[in-house]
Amino acid sequence: MTASDKNTSFFSVIVPTFNRAKQTMAAVRSILAQDFRDLEIIVVDDGSTDNTCEVLSGIACQYPSVRYFHKKNEERSIARNYGIARASGKYVTFLDSDDIIYANHLSVAYALLKKNNFPEVGHLGYEFIDESGSVLLRRNSFDESFKETLIHENILHGNAIFIRRDIAMNVNFIPSPTAIVSEDWYVWLRLAARYKFYFDNTITSAVVHHSERSLLNIDPDKLIASTNTIVDYLKLDVPFREAYRHKVSYHLSNHYTFLALILALSKRRRLATLKYL
Repeated sequence: MTASDKNTSFFSVIVPTFNRAKQTMAAVRSILAQDFRDLEIIVVDDGSTDNTCEVLSGIACQYPSVRYFHKKNEERSIARNYGIARASGKYVTFLDSDDIIYANHLSVAYALLKKNNFPEVGHLGYEFIDESGSVLLRRNSFDESFKETLIHENILHGNAIFIRRDIAMNVNFIPSPTAIVSEDWYVWLRLAARYKFYFDNTITSAVVHHSERSLLNIDPDKLIASTNTIVDYLKLDVPFREAYRHKVSYHLSNHYTFLALILALSKRRRLATLKYL
C-alpha cells in the first residue's frame, strides 16, 4: 500500500455538520493546513438551515480536495455512514465540525499506519481545549490495556481514530436517527472486539469544549431513545459479547446509570430518572 494510488486518496476526512457554518469552516481549514497532502475532505451537511451550504459550496469550488454533500437531517450516525459510503481513501477518519486538527495530524497517522504494515485501526493522542485554546484535558497514554478501559469509559475519539475503509464499511455507525449520544462508543467497542489497535500518543487534534456541547441541552426523550437504541444494537453484536463476556451486562447497565444521571442533573423527568436508575 502506498501513500498515493491513482484515483484515490490515502485519507478521507469525514466532517458531519449541522447549522455550524463558521465552526465548520474552521474545521475544514485545519484539514487544508495539513503537512500531509494525500487526502480528501468529505463534508456531510446534515440538513443545515443556516448558510452552511453557501459557505461550504464556495470552499469546495476553491479546493478540489473538498467534497460537499447536502442531505436531509438524520443525525450524526447516518451522516458519518453517508460519508464513509462516498469515501475513496484507504483510511477514513472523522472530524467533528466544531473541532480542529493540528498540521501534523495526518503525517503522524500515516507514519503510524505505515510502521505497522497498514493495520485495520490506528489512533493518536488528542486533547480537550476551551474556546480560548487553553488545554482542559489530554488523552495521550494509550496502550494495549485500552480495551479493558474502554468497557468502562469512552476514552477514544473520532477525531483521532483511523479506520481502514474496507473495515469501516462493515463496522460502522448505527443506521438510526435516534442514536445521538455514545453512538461513537458503540463503534469503538465493536472494533476493539474484532481488531488490534495501534497507537501513537502524539497529540494532533483538539476537541473544543463549548456550552452547546452540554448533554443537559438534549431533549430527554431523545436521550432516552438514543440509550435504548445503542443498548439494543450492542446486545445483537456477537463479537462484542464474546470479547467482553461477563462485562457486557455491566456495560449495558452503565448506559442506563448515565442516562439517569443526566436526567437528574437536568431536573426533568424525575420518575424516569428513578426508573432508569
